[in-house]
This record gives sequence, structure tokens and C-alpha cells, in this order.
Amino acid sequence: MRSRLAYLLLPLALQATFASEMLAQARACGVERWSVKVMSDFDAALVMREPEATTISALTSIPKEPNRPQSGRASLERRVFRVRGIILESRPVQSDGDMHLVLGDPTDRTRFLVAEIPDSACAVGSRYASDFAEARRVFNTLPRGIEVEVEGVAYWDDDHGQLGAAPNDIELHPVLKLVPVLNRNDLLRTDLGADPVVPEDVRVWVNTSSKVYHCPGTAYFGNTSRGEYMSESAARRSGARPAGGQSCR
Repeated sequence: MRSRLAYLLLPLALQATFASEMLAQARACGVERWSVKVMSDFDAALVMREPEATTISALTSIPKEPNRPQSGRASLERRVFRVRGIILESRPVQSDGDMHLVLGDPTDRTRFLVAEIPDSACAVGSRYASDFAEARRVFNTLPRGIEVEVEGVAYWDDDHGQLGAAPNDIELHPVLKLVPVLNRNDLLRTDLGADPVVPEDVRVWVNTSSKVYHCPGTAYFGNTSRGEYMSESAARRSGARPAGGQSCR
């Protein structure tokens, strides 16, 4: 009789275990504007998926949007941006499951912002869950201090003491794509464990329409409608010419 009772109670025990595991998983994910953060909200379909090339300095200079719908998106939150950044800091997986990165502008390390990569397990219903998983996989292979190119959706956060918050509290959240930008110094660090022994080539912004490149710190650096970052020597090899006829070095 006792064994029969145990047999009858087994499904209930398994169900309770499954429920507790699901509850634990739910607690590990976020709450505040969570559907916006993982792009499972109704407005996600309005996000312009083609990334706009810009800089961290430009994003952190935008006046903060005072009105954000709790379950929808402000106008800037419907845009995807692509930036170059140095991984200044990273933190272990947060209580909401996110990976927290602090990205510094390669031309001005005093300008930085937060980029967050959600856990795909916390993004059920989001068509971008696989993008989150791939971005986390890439991030786990990278050392701190390396330059990366990041594509992410703009997000207005609140100031709650988070590490690396921009002055206007803008973030890239979620990160959709992350690619290392490996130059010779990076290869020495990652492959050989050696310190840089060669001067780093200046990174410029090439306007791919005009084939003119712009130096760091100038008005059009990262701020033309079409373009890409590359070393100055690579820009010259591609046939681009310096703005104003002046080399960046």
C-alpha cells in the first residue's frame, strides 16, 4: 500500500519540482520594462533593424528623453546603433541574467556607456534570442581592454548607481551583435600574451560615399550617413584621401 501511495504521489512531486525550477528561473530574469529590454514588446516590430553608425561620444551627448512608456518605446528606442568601443569593464552575470559591459569611446576614454546582453533563456518570445546567445558566446572569448564593434538598440535607463552609466543614462540594451576588432596589438595580447611592442595605427572613419576619411576628434568622425572605421594605412590603401589633405598621424 505504501509503495502504491508513493507511486501515485510521484507525478505531484515532479510537478512541484518543475514549478519551483520555473519560479527560480523567473526570479533570475528582470522585471522593469523587461519586454522592451529583450525585444518581445509590441513596439519591437517598429525597431529599424538597419544599424546606424555613430560614436559613444555622440550617443552620450543626446538629451535624455523624459517620457518613456512603461511597456512601449520612446522614439530613440526604435533605432539600432553600431559603435566602436573599448571594453573598459565587465561584470559577472547580473541578477536579471544580463551581461553588463562598460564601453569606452576609442578616441576619448572619458566617454562611456553601458551595453547589456540578455540571457536568451530570459527572452522567451523574442525573435532575437539567438542573437543574444551568439553575442554572449563571442563576449566570453574576449579579454577586457579589447576594441569591439557593437550593434544594439538604444535604451533609456534610470540612474540607479549602475557601473559605467552614461551622463544621460543611455544604453545599448539589448546588444544584438558583438565583433572583436583585432589589430596587431590585440593579436599580440590574445595569441602570445605579450605587451604591445608596435605603435598602434590611427583608426579613422572612412566616408564610403566620398572616399574621404576623417581623423578622431573631428566633426565627421563616425558621423556620416555611410562609412566604416579602419586604420589610416588601410584607408589609404583602399584609395581614400584625408579630409583637408592632412594625415591623422
